Amino acid sequence: MATLAAPRVRPRRAFDLSTTAVLLLVAGILGLLIVYPLSRVLLLSFIKPGDPVSPAHLTLANFSRFFTSGLYQKALVNSLVASGLTVLVSLVLGIPLAYILARVRVPFREALISLATLPLILPPFVGAYSWILLLGRQGALTSVIREGLGIHLPSIIGPFGVIVTMSLSYYPFVLLPLLGALSSADPHVEESALTMGASPLRRILTVTLPLVLPTIGAGAIIVFMRAIGNFGVPALLGGEFYVLPTLVYFEVVGSFNLHGAGAIALVSTLFSIGSLLALRYVTGKGGFVTITSQARQVAQSSQPAARWLGFGFAAAVIGISLLPHLTVLLASFAERWAGTPLPTAYSLINYHKAFTLSTDAIRNSLVLAVGTTVVCVVVGSLMAHTAARKRIPGRWLMDVTIMLPFVLPGIMVGVAILVAFIVPPFELAGTGTILLIAYFIRRLPYTFRSAYASLTQTDIALEEASLTCGANQSTTFRRVTLPLITPAVAAGATITFATLLGELTTTLLLYSARWKTISVKIFEFVSYDQTGPASALGALLVLAVLVTVYAANRLSGRNLTSALG
Repeated sequence: MATLAAPRVRPRRAFDLSTTAVLLLVAGILGLLIVYPLSRVLLLSFIKPGDPVSPAHLTLANFSRFFTSGLYQKALVNSLVASGLTVLVSLVLGIPLAYILARVRVPFREALISLATLPLILPPFVGAYSWILLLGRQGALTSVIREGLGIHLPSIIGPFGVIVTMSLSYYPFVLLPLLGALSSADPHVEESALTMGASPLRRILTVTLPLVLPTIGAGAIIVFMRAIGNFGVPALLGGEFYVLPTLVYFEVVGSFNLHGAGAIALVSTLFSIGSLLALRYVTGKGGFVTITSQARQVAQSSQPAARWLGFGFAAAVIGISLLPHLTVLLASFAERWAGTPLPTAYSLINYHKAFTLSTDAIRNSLVLAVGTTVVCVVVGSLMAHTAARKRIPGRWLMDVTIMLPFVLPGIMVGVAILVAFIVPPFELAGTGTILLIAYFIRRLPYTFRSAYASLTQTDIALEEASLTCGANQSTTFRRVTLPLITPAVAAGATITFATLLGELTTTLLLYSARWKTISVKIFEFVSYDQTGPASALGALLVLAVLVTVYAANRLSGRNLTSALG
């Protein structure tokens, strides 16, 4: 008698409490700290001040000033012109510098590349006010050039100073990606052009540059996005050259018109989003095949003339870009310096004043930077693991949400946090918590991206083996996954901490007298023409950033600043 086989029962997947908890944590953080503030400022920008927030009161009144106010129109034009010219100057500096470092065997090549990355982590506003010491009316270089060469330079206060300062800070966004593209390009294409009789200049213009044109375009777009959202440089050097971020600051600090500030910030954001879409189009557009399976390296010129001329150009560009920060160091020891090439008296009085007046600010900066970095490491690692290892619908949406505050102008994020968390039920105005929130959502992408990239390169079989042996998800993550991604997470943490020490844009909108930071104190010193204490604090800030990055480079054995490019 035949027996009926028992029906096959599919084993149920065990309910994983730790995974569910992480997913709820991720959703809560993204919703409360990112989606809610950004959606609230978006809504308020379409509501008149004093009107209740409801669909019936939606209006374009806050945007009408762009059609009726000359100041608003001028700020919009200034933003576009300054950002466009910053892109142009960055291309003029970055393209030839990348070609020289990639195709010419220049002396000290690795050192030059490392130095060229420093403007990406050194706070631009610190270098901004040092240009006043160099090229102001009584600046060191102004007097030398005027008296020695008879040349009268444009005033550093205004569009000239803003564009020069931002260009010298942002040209590495063109240099670093282009350097990689030129170093890995297929050499046969260019060699074919030479074989057919093309001159070196014609080969560069008709073959080499077209091959890397998408990379150049991507770098240019990133520079534009950074420039149009920059607040610190125009605030210190702009004078009456107002741009959209400074206009937002005036609306918040001057009249506390958050509705109008939100409208201006939204206009600035639209340009950033447009730039981001253009970047996606440029990088996703099919183009030339420049990297092949062959491992032959691109030939580098060893001609003495090319080597030393190339070195001279590279040293000049990189040296000028770092000159403001070197000037800050020199000015920090200057007791008297006006109208002479070098200070006429040196002392430590600036450091005494800086420490006396800024002890709380230094402490606040360290507390906020350390606290934010720790939170970013923990949350960023968990989010990266969720995105890389969990098959959940809408993972792309989580990625976009995390990256959104990073690509948006800092002034927009600051207004969004201000609008969302100074009203009930939160009421965090004037607290360190509101600064911590702003810092967290702005820097979370560093640790998230670093950990995510490492996880995608790590074999999941190692984690599966741990689960097979009986370990739960949390134990596996703590004892298997985390040690594997620690170097990448440390890189993201280093960049997070280093850049937070000099964070200015969002801080100026959110700080209180109790929670002033180093960047706020520097801004105040410069505003009151106390460049000595400002230089001392700036020198300490630059030194802290350099020491942090150098120590992390030594521990990890690689250049972490490349993560910013």
